Amino acid sequence: MTTTASQLDAYYGEFTSAKEKEALSVPLELVAAWARNDAAGVADVFTDDGILILPGDVYKQGQDEIRSFMSAAYAGPFKGTGVTGRPVDVRFVTDDVALLRTHGGILAPGETEIAPELAVRSTWVAVKQDGKWKLAGYQNSPRGEGATLRW
Repeated sequence: MTTTASQLDAYYGEFTSAKEKEALSVPLELVAAWARNDAAGVADVFTDDGILILPGDVYKQGQDEIRSFMSAAYAGPFKGTGVTGRPVDVRFVTDDVALLRTHGGILAPGETEIAPELAVRSTWVAVKQDGKWKLAGYQNSPRGEGATLRW
């Protein structure tokens, strides 16, 4: 999947500084890996000790646990799915730590719009390590009426 400049401009919206765009590359990397149903690619977006927290009491820490969890998810309930989202807030705690919030969700196979029950609000803690932004923590919660997302 190739992203065009106009698609990137639409994604970034009001977040146009180079610093904001760098931090927002983290969700874009995760979306691209998910589109390939690439568990290793998703895990690689995280720091070595990154944390993934999802509804349904899912708590995974470290790239190995995240990779294993995503492999099972892609072999089962999330086979062929994608994710999408848009940033709604970017805050820099320091030059190397950003708190990102997005609204998005899971795209069922072949769909381009998020079903209400698959819509989420997400919080991302991104950190810059060795010049590259990585995901130190990710958490999402269902949003909207009828949202019952469980992993």
